[in-house]
Amino acid sequence: ASLGSVIPVGVKDIIDVCGLPTMMGTNFHDPTPMTREGGSIAVMRAAGCIFMGKTVTTELGHRHPGPTRNPKNLSHTPGGSSSGSAAAVADFMVPICLGTQTTASVIRPAAFCGVMGYKPSYGDFDKTGILANAPSMDTLGLIARSVDDIGLMRGILLEGDHKAVEGNDLSKVRFALLSVSPWETAETETRLLIENLMDELVSMGAQRVDVALEPEITRLRELHRLISGFEFRRSIAFERIRHLDELSAVLREGRLADGQELDSRGYQKAIQEAAALRIRVAEVFQSVDILVSPSAAGPAPSGLQSTGDAAFSAAWSVVGNPAISLLLFVAEGGLPIGVQFIANMAQDEMLLATTKRIFEIFGSYS
Repeated sequence: ASLGSVIPVGVKDIIDVCGLPTMMGTNFHDPTPMTREGGSIAVMRAAGCIFMGKTVTTELGHRHPGPTRNPKNLSHTPGGSSSGSAAAVADFMVPICLGTQTTASVIRPAAFCGVMGYKPSYGDFDKTGILANAPSMDTLGLIARSVDDIGLMRGILLEGDHKAVEGNDLSKVRFALLSVSPWETAETETRLLIENLMDELVSMGAQRVDVALEPEITRLRELHRLISGFEFRRSIAFERIRHLDELSAVLREGRLADGQELDSRGYQKAIQEAAALRIRVAEVFQSVDILVSPSAAGPAPSGLQSTGDAAFSAAWSVVGNPAISLLLFVAEGGLPIGVQFIANMAQDEMLLATTKRIFEIFGSYS
């Protein structure tokens, strides 16, 4: 059997798969099955993966929710925009799903639904045949229930030799708690649990270091809003021009409105500023291996009208660093709390090896 011959996969419905329509969370796109599929899908199919079907996404991968609910509590949001992918894995419908992230669309729904969400280094996975949202930061990601499954699918997507993920020796890893904004917006319970986790890691021999990234992260979050707005408005010009009245108010008044704040020269300046900050972030990673942060402000909020706050992932989507959310805690109310681990660019293997070991020690499923 080939490497992926026994892996059933769900696919976020902004990704083209032969024989299935791509509706992108709308009701006006053509429901005719696709005859050409994304490069990553073709690679996975060649490896023997079986595509079980499409998973619900928010409208055009933005913030207007679809019908998906959180399997841990049906009255709470599953997050967005990879909501269906996270819910399907959490509900044991499928072991692994494809999602995409432009802001927090893999990390946050994985955290809310109590599974793992992995956003690789920008550019690692091909994204042809995927609805463009903000191309300078759009990233194909994976939602699964184990680091081993993520490592296996990463190997398939990279078309390289598969190597099992071996747990890292935590005493050789330098961790830093990302206690700069938006840290103060996280719920008290979430902050306390993560601070305790840092103490536990140190007690096991890990090295804790401090990093100074406050102004950089604050500025990257604003650059994310400006750049993603400009690119999104351009990427969905067809829908904006041909179907404006059928788009939700949250889309028209959100990223589409943000997209009018920059002209083309302002956009280029923002891109250059982001590139300079990317270099600054890489310099910080000379003294730290893994940054630790909440995946979201807390557990999934009650209600289905909002997909939750994306603040804890926006900076890392701009600079392109790999990140993974693990379920390490369950809130007093019974909902999952995700912890996000971030590594330097191209340090994905180290990130997976480290988080595999952390999950072996601290992880659980609610």
